[in-house]
Amino acid sequence: MTLLLCLLYGCWMYYDRHVDSQGGRWSERFRQLSVCKYFTKYFPLKLIKTEDLDPNGNYIFGFHPHGAFSFGALGNFCTDATHFSTLFPNIRPHLMLLHLQFLFPFTREILLRLGACCVSKESCEYFLRGNHGTGHALVIIIGGAREMYLTKANTMKLYLKNRKGFVTLALKHGASLVPVISFGENELYRRLNFFNLVPNGICWGRSFFGYIPLRRPVVTVVGKPIHVNQNVNPSTEDIDQLHNQYMQAVEELFETNKDKYGLGHVKLEIV
Repeated sequence: MTLLLCLLYGCWMYYDRHVDSQGGRWSERFRQLSVCKYFTKYFPLKLIKTEDLDPNGNYIFGFHPHGAFSFGALGNFCTDATHFSTLFPNIRPHLMLLHLQFLFPFTREILLRLGACCVSKESCEYFLRGNHGTGHALVIIIGGAREMYLTKANTMKLYLKNRKGFVTLALKHGASLVPVISFGENELYRRLNFFNLVPNGICWGRSFFGYIPLRRPVVTVVGKPIHVNQNVNPSTEDIDQLHNQYMQAVEELFETNKDKYGLGHVKLEIV
């Protein structure tokens, strides 16, 4: 019986293999489950809005920093426990993840119902072309795995200078860019250095094995949108100009808010 169920589920996964690149499987009820509230209250997580967003447009949220596991991105944009729908009415956030995350049985079903989708170019363009209308916010963790390895408490080092794919997407589809900084994300784990055997040390939180994050507040601030005029064939100069404008917006958002959320002693470094 178990083998039959596994076989049936395997067939379902194969049949359903493209859904993460075709809008996912959004469930408002799933995003409002009590377990989501318990998750966000653990740290706790808090979401701050600096400006209203027009639901008649589409948006690319650049999430910074990656941190060890991007709990701020998961709690604020994959659930409604921090009141995203109230702060940004008629906007649907989609946390964009690596396709690998949708290859794990059962967890893929949870991620899809939480609104997560694949971060591939085809998946992003599925929303930005207007296949699902307007009012979508694609939340992309810009620094990715490279930035994850830079994670260290009391630092803010962002891997951003060579990340320009999201800027190109914004230009080609006229999507507004929105910088997002999660203050406290890097402080959820300590870095333990065992005789310099592992570069930048090992993430260590709570419990014997250290995998549970520390209970420290994380405040995710959604900055002001950079409105982008559509340019279906952007030049290198166009991309670089918008990319520089975005990096300046990230720096401004950090400097404006770092004292409010306990990181006044930290300097931002973009690499």
